[in-house]
Amino acid sequence: MSSFVYFDCCALVVEALIIVSLYIRNMTRGRVNRWALALIVDITISTAADLAGHILEIMGPGYVVWKYITNLVTVLGTTFTSVIFCGLLLAMIGIWYRVRESRILTALYCIPAVIMTVAAVVVNPFTKIIFYIDGNGFYQRGIAFYSLYAIAYAYVVVSYIEVIRYRKFFTFRKIISILMVFVMMIAASIVQGLRPEYYIQMFTTAVSFLLVVFGVQSPEERMHASTGLFSMNAFVQDINKYYALNAPIGVTMSVMTNYGTLIEMLGFFPMQTIISDTASRLDKWAKDNRIDADLYYLGGGRFAVICDERYADRHMTIAQEINAILASEVEMDEMTLKVMNNVCFIACPHDVDSPDFLLAIDGMLEAEAYSGELRYAEKLFDKKRFELQRDIYRIIDRAFTEHLFSLQYQPVYSVEENRFIRAEAFLRLNDPEFGQINPNMLITEAEKTSSIHAITTFVIEDVCKFISMSEFLLLGLEYVEINLSPVQCMWDDLVTVLLSTVDSYNVQPKNICFNITDVESKEAFEDMKANVEALARLGFIIFMDDFGAGVFELERIAGMPLSGIKLDRTFVKEGLKPENSAIFGGSLRMIADMGIDAVAVGVENEEMEKSLIDLGCKYLQGYQYCRPLDKKELIRFILMR
Repeated sequence: MSSFVYFDCCALVVEALIIVSLYIRNMTRGRVNRWALALIVDITISTAADLAGHILEIMGPGYVVWKYITNLVTVLGTTFTSVIFCGLLLAMIGIWYRVRESRILTALYCIPAVIMTVAAVVVNPFTKIIFYIDGNGFYQRGIAFYSLYAIAYAYVVVSYIEVIRYRKFFTFRKIISILMVFVMMIAASIVQGLRPEYYIQMFTTAVSFLLVVFGVQSPEERMHASTGLFSMNAFVQDINKYYALNAPIGVTMSVMTNYGTLIEMLGFFPMQTIISDTASRLDKWAKDNRIDADLYYLGGGRFAVICDERYADRHMTIAQEINAILASEVEMDEMTLKVMNNVCFIACPHDVDSPDFLLAIDGMLEAEAYSGELRYAEKLFDKKRFELQRDIYRIIDRAFTEHLFSLQYQPVYSVEENRFIRAEAFLRLNDPEFGQINPNMLITEAEKTSSIHAITTFVIEDVCKFISMSEFLLLGLEYVEINLSPVQCMWDDLVTVLLSTVDSYNVQPKNICFNITDVESKEAFEDMKANVEALARLGFIIFMDDFGAGVFELERIAGMPLSGIKLDRTFVKEGLKPENSAIFGGSLRMIADMGIDAVAVGVENEEMEKSLIDLGCKYLQGYQYCRPLDKKELIRFILMR
């Protein structure tokens, strides 16, 4: 036997190991893996046929029919290697659906392969234009043999053009691995063309595919080890790819809302059993219904299922089936457990037009109360709010650069004096892209960075500017209130910045009041209290804000240097209901007994005003008097009253 035949034997061993590896490493799920499996099967059949043909030649003359059949299989197999390889790369990129959807592209993809098949199977036996078996029983190439090479390499060139076009979908390592396949195929073709007796093409093809399996199709990057589903990393890669291609897909996401509770109750390993059982049920559902879906485990009790354009008409039905599967109870150690999976269907890119938005939906699902019903992204997802949260740092930077921050003021009415005696400052940001930004969200997001301190400095300075205006004296206001969040209260440089600013504008501490909010953490309260007491010692007025809306310990209130308490608008509204009047009235009396002012916020009409006055509330604030106004509007409003 010629020593070169051993190349085919080695190739068969490599190919067998690759097939075993694909199954052992769970690389059989999904369109890309199926293309890869089809490619290695094609290569293996071609190699076996090539080896059989060479063995028959070594056996001498005769066996003409078998020699012809084995060489025909080899020719078609090696030619179709390029066709399938092209499909594999298109599937990796994610644009195979475009070939399926377009009749023209489908024809362009299939017609050359059909021509090759017809030429080899129908035309060649009569014309010998591709190959033939000569009188000595040896395989010989015909005049049109290299046309098969040309067609095959046309597929390869097209696929590499697309790889280069969409190179952002591949890492540098993967690009090199894919290009090495082309280099090795070209080298093998040249050697095989110049020296046909060197049977190295099959071995080279097998090694090339080995590069694809280990250099490009890496299961460690895409598979979740314990469930056998695709991983979070694979989900992010695939979603970004689908969005970049604007490919229509249906995504069903689920979140176990009681995941943390179950871990605390059962322990880590029993919880992993529940996760694996859920993954198995999803896998069984897909197989039983012959749905070629990509299944993902995203960690933390979160699953996702992606169905491509082939199932566009069934996306809703599939999502409902998944919800039904995940709603079933789990049996464990003679216990029946209820796993609360919130499930949501997203039609991409119709419902959610950005991968960032899609990847944030699981957080929204987790926050939703469990009902067992399928949810829909178009109802669940607040796109504008997410955009604000995503871009809030850029928005804040732009606000400082373009001077977009401003303050508005709402006066506080004194019942006894029948006039406005103070005003509360409200931060406003009117962004050119997003419009008016919710102040609570603005402060919450700013607190995550040092920009909150810059905002605090701006507010203090703008209030001091207002107080230093000559018109301010005409208003008869005792002081202006500034709202401070707990993070702002705990700022180490707060007192320093404040003293520097009031000194610059010649403002007295008694002209500024700080509305502070209580916190749950005892440690945080102690840190905040130190700054608050320092402000009080310097002569600044201190109010407790949002009373009735959060955690308020009487011991803390009694121990703070407070001049007043502002009643939260919801607390006021609910407190004026007949069934709550005893509690609300008792709160007002308690505050009065402490010798501090109670300010009712959110007074919207005359009825509320009268009820509060009847209950003995002396300070009122709300739309009954006026909305928040800028400095000039406030001055005009008070002076003309």
